[in-house]
Amino acid sequence: MDYDVVIIGAGPSGTAAAHRLVTHGLGVLLVDRVAFPRPKPCAGGLTLKSLNLLPYSIAPVLQRSAASITIGLRTEKGEFESQFSNGDTICTFAVREAFDQLNFEKATALGADFSIAKKITKIDVSETGVTVHTDGKTIRSRYLIGADGANGVVRRICALPAPFFRGFALEGIVPYGADCPEPRAEIYFGVADHGYGWLFPKRDHFNVGIYSCDSRISLSKSQLRSYCRDRLGTDRIEHMVGYPIGFGGDRYRPRIGRVVLVGDAGGFAEPLLGEGLYNALKTGQEAAQSILDIELAGRPPQQFAAQFDRRIRHIRTDVRRCRRLAFRVFYPNLGRAGPRALDLPIAKPALLNGFAAGKTMREITNTFLWSALYKPARPQSLVEFEELRPNLAA
Repeated sequence: MDYDVVIIGAGPSGTAAAHRLVTHGLGVLLVDRVAFPRPKPCAGGLTLKSLNLLPYSIAPVLQRSAASITIGLRTEKGEFESQFSNGDTICTFAVREAFDQLNFEKATALGADFSIAKKITKIDVSETGVTVHTDGKTIRSRYLIGADGANGVVRRICALPAPFFRGFALEGIVPYGADCPEPRAEIYFGVADHGYGWLFPKRDHFNVGIYSCDSRISLSKSQLRSYCRDRLGTDRIEHMVGYPIGFGGDRYRPRIGRVVLVGDAGGFAEPLLGEGLYNALKTGQEAAQSILDIELAGRPPQQFAAQFDRRIRHIRTDVRRCRRLAFRVFYPNLGRAGPRALDLPIAKPALLNGFAAGKTMREITNTFLWSALYKPARPQSLVEFEELRPNLAA
């Protein structure tokens, strides 16, 4: 089996790369361990900047949008809570299984092939190409993109020198009931060390979870039940599951010419809030564009890694900003200022306007003095969602 590009992992980063590549006529094979649709644990928050990246509307799988979010803090000294709202949509919510299925269908409808591989046993990289050995099959390509998540095998098999570390999240589902509070979005810091608890409203349930960016922290189901009982009045949580989140992408430098890592596989989730979908989409697209740059210029495929390295500098800079805010500024000071600082007259509007405008954290922190000039983003997905389901829109 010969392809221009093999992509290991058919989640958001892999399908984002595949969609761009097949649009430009390259032969692409997506490889995953399971068939689609498949369950996938994820809080399912899609920021406006993520929607801005998508070349098609995902309105059919959006379940709610929010123009406000409750930000809270819990410490030994007490609790703080504030409502963040300025009337503009700041986030949308989807069930990850449906989101991934739509992206998968978009890529394969354009011509990307798909293969299930239960186990990848070997990856050979040479001057002439890449060979992937899996389930008794041999797949050859000119380029390889590792999009197989925080526990991915491409990084391990290829011994890629990625300065990788993990955060962790634990989540579950609470169906809406007769005595359920009004659906609302919430982030409550201090519920977990170096992290927070969240409530994300969907069409018929809350996604509830706890998160920590510190790999030394253990999260427990009892913690999640306690948070849920405190905020929703119940500890009856369905489908509880934990999952790792890949960090360290700000220090990732691709070194094997024909192979790169994207999304959580490359550690591109940001530690401050644990958001991974935006950089998954962005790095997948940049990997694809790096290949197209090389093909258009007639340069050798061995320059793929170097070209990708150049194209993701701005992504690394943003992830680095989030890492420093998380580990040097925000979480170490939760007991003193922390979220209270977010409520200051200069900070609150900047954050709200920035999220509504689809800005990255680096863009917000670099230009917060001019945040009043930000223009709210109106991605196609959001516009169509508001038309389809106005009762579920913010």
